[in-house]
Amino acid sequence: MNKFMTTFSMTYLKKVTSRSFMITTLILMLAVIALSNMDRIVDFFDHSEDEVTAVAGAPDLQDAFITTYHQTDKQMKLKKVDLAAGKKGIEDDTYKQLVEIKAHEGQLNATIYSKDSADIEPVQTTLSAVQSSRVAQTLDLTPAELKLLTAPAQVDEKIIGGQNNQVDDNEKFVNIAVVYIGLFLIFLVSVNYASQIATEIAMEKSSRVIEMIVTSVSPVNHMMAKIAAIIAVALTQILAVALTIIASIYIFDLNEVLKSFDITFGPGTIRIIIYTLIFLLLGLLMNVSISAIIGALTNRVEDIAQAVMPITFINLAAFYIAIFNLSTPDNMLVKVTSYIPFFTPIVMLLRTLSSHITDFELNIGIVICILTIILSLLLAARIYKGSVFSYGKGLINNFRQALSMK
Repeated sequence: MNKFMTTFSMTYLKKVTSRSFMITTLILMLAVIALSNMDRIVDFFDHSEDEVTAVAGAPDLQDAFITTYHQTDKQMKLKKVDLAAGKKGIEDDTYKQLVEIKAHEGQLNATIYSKDSADIEPVQTTLSAVQSSRVAQTLDLTPAELKLLTAPAQVDEKIIGGQNNQVDDNEKFVNIAVVYIGLFLIFLVSVNYASQIATEIAMEKSSRVIEMIVTSVSPVNHMMAKIAAIIAVALTQILAVALTIIASIYIFDLNEVLKSFDITFGPGTIRIIIYTLIFLLLGLLMNVSISAIIGALTNRVEDIAQAVMPITFINLAAFYIAIFNLSTPDNMLVKVTSYIPFFTPIVMLLRTLSSHITDFELNIGIVICILTIILSLLLAARIYKGSVFSYGKGLINNFRQALSMK
């Protein structure tokens, strides 16, 4: 155990004190802090709240338009002006736009003056509401009758023969966003640290340092310590980012920022976050254990990039399958590939968006990942033990020699 901890601590400290690790972690933490202050950053660059829209026309039309507009957008600054003053204000950049309202034979119409392209839709919607109200008055309709006249038809949805696990649109959007971020995390973390463990092992082998190490430490013990150290480094980086998120919630009122964007976390979202963390850890373990085998079979550090390319392609394929099927997590391609071991961590996470999948199916994916990790670690130990003194050319030749050695 002492020898294991010695190798573990040396590898861990070397990685966490490296310049690349510290810079990457710092960038991720700063990104979280920046997102936590997104409202302040937007306010700093966006001066739209200082912009004023001038309204010209008959006094009664001006009052009706402003009152109706503020029912849907209370932040918009509207000012009553005459047409000449409004046009001059546009030229002087005093006003963002000028809305001139006219009434002709009971029909309202508006002309928008601005230096840039104007947003016509809110003006048109407001003017339509004002016109409906004026028509209702001429027909002597009560406000209740007018509301009933303009109310949209109600459409309800009921699921027959399904699990009825439907979520509202807001929570569905948040769930997709969480899965989207989780897919990127699993892909980037897995590929990054898989490459690191392969490089670490190949570097010791190519420099012949491993020949001196195995005189005092068993090859299997040494390799497991390396794998554990790389996993610990990855978890340290993830923990640093997680602590930054927690700190941002309390220091920068991240909850308020999320609420301002109408982002709320329901039970389904919490469930997806938990599965994201599980598949992130399993994907990391799976890729690191396989990459350890590749590192043991590679004699030169220069060949590592080419040697780990199949793993990168597998992760890339799984990632693209998930990304291109975000809106269709129940199609046959997703279902089949979610049970293929090296696709499972990424593709099975996508299936958490489905309202038809059960926790039992997700747990099958977890079991597949665990079994794959155990088999990979056993094979890695066997290969590493037999390849310490193997310096043949080609991965296949080294693989055969490693298995043949006792």
